[in-house]
Amino acid sequence: MTTSGDDPAADFDPPLVEPPTATDPDSLEAWLAALPASHRSGRAPATWRAYAKDLAHFAGWCLAEHRQPLPTDGPTVADYLEAHGELLSLATLRRRLAAISVAHSLVGITRPTAADEVHAAWKRLRRRYGPSQQVRRVEAVLTRTLGDLVAPLSEDSVMDARDRALLVMGFAGALRRSELAALDLEDVQRTPEGLRITVRGRGDGQGTGDGGQRVVDLPWGAHRQTCPVRSWERWVELAGLRSGAAFLSMTKGGKSLKPRRMTGEAVAEVVKRRAAAVGIDPTTVAGHSLRAGFVTSAVRYGVPDRSIMRQSGHRSPASLTAYAQGAVVPQENPASRVGL
Repeated sequence: MTTSGDDPAADFDPPLVEPPTATDPDSLEAWLAALPASHRSGRAPATWRAYAKDLAHFAGWCLAEHRQPLPTDGPTVADYLEAHGELLSLATLRRRLAAISVAHSLVGITRPTAADEVHAAWKRLRRRYGPSQQVRRVEAVLTRTLGDLVAPLSEDSVMDARDRALLVMGFAGALRRSELAALDLEDVQRTPEGLRITVRGRGDGQGTGDGGQRVVDLPWGAHRQTCPVRSWERWVELAGLRSGAAFLSMTKGGKSLKPRRMTGEAVAEVVKRRAAAVGIDPTTVAGHSLRAGFVTSAVRYGVPDRSIMRQSGHRSPASLTAYAQGAVVPQENPASRVGL
C-alpha cells in the first residue's frame, strides 16, 4: 500500500533480525519484545503487542489454508483480506497489513503488502465497506437465532428442507459457505452418533477446493427443528438425491430442482432470505454468519478452544478471535463447588 499512503509501515526500514522460531501469539510477542530499542523506536509497546496478535491471527489463517505466513506473498495477503472483509473493520485490517509489512521488513524480505493483488483487494474492500458506504457489521447467527430462522420451515417443502439442512449443518459444522456448496452426497456419511462430513478444502462452488480436508462430526440434536441428522435426511429424501452435489439449485419460487450444485453466493442468499422472513435485517447477515455463530455460541457455552478448533478447522486459538464476536468464556463460581 505504499503508493496510496495506506501502509503505516512503508517507511520502516530497520537493520535485519532473525525470523521468529514460531508463529503462536506468545512466541511472536516475545520475538517483537526482544527487538533492540533502535528497531522499536517510534511505536508504543501496545502497538507491538497488537502487531504480535495480528501476526498470529494471519499465521493461523495461513496454516489453516496451507499457506506460508513468513515469508508470504501478495496473493496470500489479498486472499486473507477478502476472507475477513465481512468480519473485521477496515481499521483492523489496515493494522494487520502493517504488522505483516513490519515483520517482513525486520527479516529483510520484500513487503508482500506492496503487491498489486493487495492494492486491488484493498480497493475492493474500501468500496464495499469504506466511509462512503453504510456501516455494516455481519452478525453471528447464534443458536437461538438459528432456531428462529428454521422455525417457520415446512418439513414437506423441498426448498424448506434444503434451506433447513443448509442452515443447521452449516452452523453445526462451522462450515464456510464455499464448503457447503462444494459438498457431495458421498461426503456425508451416517454414523451411529450422527453424521460424518468430509470437508474438502474451501470449495469454489464447482465441487473443487484449494487443498486440504478435514472431517467434521455432526451429532443428533436435542430439538427436531435444529437437528443436523434429521434435517439432512429429510432433504435427501424429498430431493431424491443419489449422487453428486449435496445441495442443488432450485427454480425461482422453489417449484423444482435444477441439476446443478448451489454456489457459495447462493448459500449466502439463503441465509439472508430466511433472516428477512423472520424480521431480521438481511444486510446484517451473510454466509459467514453461520460459522461465526457456531464459534461465538460455543465460546459462550464454555466449550474449550481445542474442541471448537477441531470442529471449525482453525489452527490456533488466536484465529478464533475474529469469529467469537464479543463472546466471553463463562467463569465458574467457586462457591458452587464447596458443598453448599
